[in-house]
Amino acid sequence: MPERRPRPNAEIVARGEAELGIQLISEIVLVQGAELLGPLPAELQAMTVISAGIVSAASGPNAAKMLFKFLTSPAAAAVIKATGMEPGW
Repeated sequence: MPERRPRPNAEIVARGEAELGIQLISEIVLVQGAELLGPLPAELQAMTVISAGIVSAASGPNAAKMLFKFLTSPAAAAVIKATGMEPGW
């Protein structure tokens, strides 16, 4: 039997197979035909924190630090927000 991959809720809604779906905002905004209605109330939210670190034996720690500096910059914040996420700094 072939393996079935689950489809994102936003795709199911966009195809008209469901009227409402709940999913990460960053995944909803990527689906053409899906409309983001807004976030769930704060008391129902479960925030996902994404972190970065550098291994002490890294061969290119300065490059990693530069990347992290860029990812926490105002220029990156605009892209982060446009993709449905919130910068946490």
